[in-house]
Amino acid sequence: MIDCGGRRRAGPLHRWTAGAVLTFALLFPGLGGSVPFPGIDAWLAQAGAPPEKDGDHPLKLPAEGRSEAIVLHGFSHNDNPPGVPSPENGKKAGGSGGSASGDEHPAHPQSPREPLAFGSRAILDACWSGEELEADAPRLERRGPTAVPENLRTAVDFRIARPPLPQSLRNSIRRVRPVGSGKPVALTFDLCETAGGVSGYDAGIVNWLRANRVRATFFAGGKWMQTHPEQTLQLMADPLFEIGNHSWTHANFRELGRSRMEEQVLRTQDQYRLLRGLLESRECARRAGARAMDDIPREPVLFRFPYGTCNAEALGFLASRGLAAIQWDVVTGDASTSQTAGGIARIVLSRVKPGSIIVCHANRRGHGTAAALPLFVPRLREMGYDFVTVSELLASGTAETSPDCYEERPGDNRKYDKITGVGKHADH
Repeated sequence: MIDCGGRRRAGPLHRWTAGAVLTFALLFPGLGGSVPFPGIDAWLAQAGAPPEKDGDHPLKLPAEGRSEAIVLHGFSHNDNPPGVPSPENGKKAGGSGGSASGDEHPAHPQSPREPLAFGSRAILDACWSGEELEADAPRLERRGPTAVPENLRTAVDFRIARPPLPQSLRNSIRRVRPVGSGKPVALTFDLCETAGGVSGYDAGIVNWLRANRVRATFFAGGKWMQTHPEQTLQLMADPLFEIGNHSWTHANFRELGRSRMEEQVLRTQDQYRLLRGLLESRECARRAGARAMDDIPREPVLFRFPYGTCNAEALGFLASRGLAAIQWDVVTGDASTSQTAGGIARIVLSRVKPGSIIVCHANRRGHGTAAALPLFVPRLREMGYDFVTVSELLASGTAETSPDCYEERPGDNRKYDKITGVGKHADH
């Protein structure tokens, strides 16, 4: 279930428990894929998770041979869009980007690399105290737009022109097949807010990630950034995190014509740049050093479709703007009100594999998410997994992509078309 508003409970097909399916996978490993390690329930019990109960979000295993993913060449230092740090040296690539080689894997195995730089520790320390970083966003019924000085509004008048994506990254990216023996995994959190709703900010999630030095990617909606400016700036400045674009108001892109598509995507890019300009104008950022802002990307280079829905036109539009469409291959189901921390941990530990992209929420619409992190993150680290940002993951190997967008199998997110009304607001 991938829903910003948490409006629907899991249906009958979602009532299977993770433990039942895990048992099936253990008995029939050839049908359900590999199970990373035995004794998940024993580990969770030791970590303090309650025993599994009815209502834990199900783990649905795709049928063998049903995947429509296409294995293509991944991000390399030659095809990073401008603004994405080069994996070779940790600096931003400013060139136009080269095309993919067309090979399934890079020609030479990549050696271990230093993490890519996305923020500035100097700015983070100079602009916020520890108490300010740990604070939750105020709970308000309605929030007004961000107050930004007029002299900064010129930031949105100039849009960064990036070259189109290479062919290898033009479809929906489900996961990455790493080169070598490394076990990178990308933990991602959606920060969405619908046109008529107000969501929040889960400080507990971000605080735990910071305390445990866990790298993560946050896909922020433009409206969410507008109503949570200080939290956006903190995430932007934190070198642990990367920010991606999650559209302006969490629209279903299957129902949008080209002009509304552009508005949802580009307005969010504008909002990010506007807030970055606000940060750059602050005295604390200037005290951090003349080049401190250089490590904060000028705008997002990743995009996540709301509801995980797309069509060929939407994928083509993103590719033309140089934005990689990032989906996932591990669905925590934390948008379901019946989900639990134990249920999330069981799903992650059962489904994760090197190169996985895990989808969660950090906008107060994730159920059990904060409590689940200490249940599965330490265990994955014990197993040799390395938490990286999505751009780092793309730089580590070969992207596995699909021409369609879905939750776990093609067609399974058509239910959102009934909620949002595909075709009612199209502007073709």
